[in-house]
Amino acid sequence: MLFGQSMKKVLAARGYQHSKSDEEFTRHGDYARNIQLAVSKEYKNGREKVVDIVFLGVDVLDEKLVIGFFRENVTVENGILQNSDVSIPLSKFSIEEFEKQLDRLIPKGNPLRSGADSGEPF
Repeated sequence: MLFGQSMKKVLAARGYQHSKSDEEFTRHGDYARNIQLAVSKEYKNGREKVVDIVFLGVDVLDEKLVIGFFRENVTVENGILQNSDVSIPLSKFSIEEFEKQLDRLIPKGNPLRSGADSGEPF
C-alpha cells in the first residue's frame, strides 16, 4: 500500500493496532471493497467496551485512498455510535494530509461515559 509503513506508524502512535479480529475486515474488504487494512483500538471500563476501527482502502478506479472510521459499543445490541469516511486523491497524498484527515474523522476523547448517568451503557 502507498506509504503503508508510515501510515501504520501514524496509526500506532494514536493507539491503533492490527489484531486477529481485524483480519476478517481486511480479508473480505467489507468497507472499501478493495485492498485494505483494518486496525482497531478498544476502550473498556467495568461494564462497557467500545471499539474503534479504522479502515484503509484504495479505490483504484477513482485513484484515491479511502479512510473509514467505525465506532461501536459492543456491550449493547446495535451499538453503532459512528460510521464515516473521507478520501484523499492519490495525486495529493502526503503523510501530513493523512494525519489531517484522521484528525477530522476520529473524534477526540474517550468515548466511554463517565459516572454522570449512573454508568448505564449507551
